[in-house]
Amino acid sequence: MSEKTVADEKSVLIHPQEQAAKIRMEEAAKIRIEEERQKWNEEIEKQKQEQLALIKKIEEEKALLEADYLKIQMQTCLEQAKKKKEEEKQGQLVQSHSLLSTDQQNQMEHETGNVSEPRSPREDSHRQMIRDFQQRLLQQKR
Repeated sequence: MSEKTVADEKSVLIHPQEQAAKIRMEEAAKIRIEEERQKWNEEIEKQKQEQLALIKKIEEEKALLEADYLKIQMQTCLEQAKKKKEEEKQGQLVQSHSLLSTDQQNQMEHETGNVSEPRSPREDSHRQMIRDFQQRLLQQKR
């Protein structure tokens, strides 16, 4: 047997129409694979856009919540300041009433000569300081 005969026996000859059909099938498979890849890429892009839209919506809601929180915080702060101011005002009225009562008591004790209890110089100094403060408050109100 010659070399040519051996080579012919080993190689399988494919009819040109069969070869063309095989090439068309391979090309069709490549096209389907590319179409699937494109379809997946489009789906991924769609999901990405949906997620970006959700993130934007969440950020907007977060900004609104933060604004509401700051508004509530400011209102609370204003209410606390108002309450503190009202308490200070009430405290001054009580203190003023108390001092007037003390002054009236001192005047009665002075007029009657009855002193309910001995006072220390420190207590007298404190009372004088309170009276001075009351006088300044009265002058400021006028």
